[in-house]
Amino acid sequence: MAIAGCAISVVCDLLGAALSDRIGLASDTISNLAAGKWDILSDLGIYAFVVGVLAVTIGLVRWRVSRWDWRLGTVLLVVLALDYTLIAAYEAYSTGEGMQIHYKLVYLMGVAFPLTVLLTAGQFYEIDRRLGIALYVGGVVWALAAPFLFVVPTGWDGLYERALAFGKLGWFVTMGVMIWRDPDIVRRVPEDERS
Repeated sequence: MAIAGCAISVVCDLLGAALSDRIGLASDTISNLAAGKWDILSDLGIYAFVVGVLAVTIGLVRWRVSRWDWRLGTVLLVVLALDYTLIAAYEAYSTGEGMQIHYKLVYLMGVAFPLTVLLTAGQFYEIDRRLGIALYVGGVVWALAAPFLFVVPTGWDGLYERALAFGKLGWFVTMGVMIWRDPDIVRRVPEDERS
């Protein structure tokens, strides 16, 4: 489900940009697609991604890891799912104050996602050191890179945002693959860290 949700979100974005006569993948953000004629594809892609987020959440909870950082990371996944749902459901471009609320939701996502990656990376480090290090590095790089979206020239902000989205999808796909390969990884977790 996690991998399918990510794949559907990418297909919806690409299809929406292809069908629109005014959206470019490099020059227009994903939000620009949501403001146009093909906004249904943008919303559908986000909802599919929410299903993927919830699938990862359920999979990580099933691992029954009791570390505080892991538990907080899985709680933040629920926050992310709610945040994305609100972004898709709230018609930011049809009300006077819509963009202010949209930006607040985007800021929340910009904090919650890298925190989720960093909080769960410690347990992954115990399972596979290379993966743990990659997740720590990826979480920090994403957190540092995300704020620059707001200063990237408008001719390239769509490409920059999609690169950030690709990094995010990479984490969810990685989690989906790990959960699919080993849904009961708890046996590889030290007993004092199990719930």
